[in-house]
Amino acid sequence: MSIHEGGCLCGAVRYQTQGEPNRITICHCRFCQRATGAAYMVEPIFRPEDVSVTRGVPSIYTHTSEGSGKRLHIHSCSVCATKLYVTFERFPDFCGIYSGTFDDPAWFSVEPTNARHICIDTARSDTFLPAGFPMFHQHPVAKDGTARDPFFLDTSHIGPPA
Repeated sequence: MSIHEGGCLCGAVRYQTQGEPNRITICHCRFCQRATGAAYMVEPIFRPEDVSVTRGVPSIYTHTSEGSGKRLHIHSCSVCATKLYVTFERFPDFCGIYSGTFDDPAWFSVEPTNARHICIDTARSDTFLPAGFPMFHQHPVAKDGTARDPFFLDTSHIGPPA
């Protein structure tokens, strides 16, 4: 089983993951844009039992999702404020890692078979959306718990498709 490590900017909090991510979510929602300070978040998803803190104790900020009304728990370093991972009231079997906090943030592959782009309606107009990946205009799970069907672009596209 592969082990990959990561941590915050100052080194006060370190973590490790075991195994491969269940999937990779590339989220373009406003929350993820604000949380990362970037155009989107690349979020490998693990089972909570496959993520462990090896140094320090993260602080937890609880945020209520505008979309679902459920709570997100953002685990961060209380010294340097680096966001490390997020756990979800709505999806208790998942833990999303802020991918840039891995020591090697490119250790996992991002391919149409393991990744999806979500909330593309709020993507920046200059965002590159690759052909062949599952895409969702909003979150893949509606507020009522109903799964939404993905769509696929035949050719790569800049910005949300009309």
